[in-house]
Amino acid sequence: MPLIPLIASAFASIIGFLLKHPFVLKMMIFALFISVLTAAFNYLKALVAPYIVTNDLMGFAAYFGVLDGISLYISIIVAGFGVKQVLAFIRS
Repeated sequence: MPLIPLIASAFASIIGFLLKHPFVLKMMIFALFISVLTAAFNYLKALVAPYIVTNDLMGFAAYFGVLDGISLYISIIVAGFGVKQVLAFIRS
């Protein structure tokens, strides 16, 4: 029981610090946004992977390099989106 006031005062001081420094709050929101995007991409990848592995046509696509091209294309788009978000964050 004596820890509850200590924890409440710690949260209050953290919230006070964040309200005084909006740049720190932006950094925390940005980190949360990036982590949600990473989790979403990993979830979608895990969701689609079994269907790609069991499909016979994907063997041909892998042989001709189609999957590498798609992977490169998606990587460029995701990296470009990340850079755009970082620049927008710095600008604001």
